[in-house]
Amino acid sequence: MKRALLTLAALLALSACARDQVALAPGENGSIAVLDEKTDAEVSVVDTPGSIAQISGAKVGIKPLSAAAFDRLNADLLAALPREPRSFTLYFQENSTNLTAEAEALIPAIFDEIKSRTGADIQVTGHTDTVGAQETNDSFSLRRAAEVTSILFTLGMDKAIVRLGGRGERELKEATPDETSSAINRRVEVTVR
Repeated sequence: MKRALLTLAALLALSACARDQVALAPGENGSIAVLDEKTDAEVSVVDTPGSIAQISGAKVGIKPLSAAAFDRLNADLLAALPREPRSFTLYFQENSTNLTAEAEALIPAIFDEIKSRTGADIQVTGHTDTVGAQETNDSFSLRRAAEVTSILFTLGMDKAIVRLGGRGERELKEATPDETSSAINRRVEVTVR
């Protein structure tokens, strides 16, 4: 039989989302052992499918959990999960750090996405086509990422939440031979987590 071992500290950390509860889902096999944080002594075991352990400080009690109550608990836990990352691709005019008009129009949506997330983490990665030397393209891709980041900073994005990088021509969106101009490869990808 599978058993998950959790200390009271771990359960209490989890309980911020679960309202001081840990549950074994209906139809699940196994058990959850609740351990005292200081002594590692087993305080309680949840081993009945559809049961829930109430954790209140150092006190633990087990009670049956209805399917509806489990669904509510599961919904609360899912609601507490971070949102899926969202990615945006911005394209550039040839041989420049100037965004295309379509890319400029995406900037407000990117900033709105950043503002909508508590504790946002932003990755800005620049890319180039295959025209030019690899070292030049590495530098150019980083300048494109810095340009997008600068625009977002002027709108009020916190500098502490952003990481930027340049991949040059190493991660082409469209495979092309060397020295090929490609609008789809001249891009910056912004990932908002």
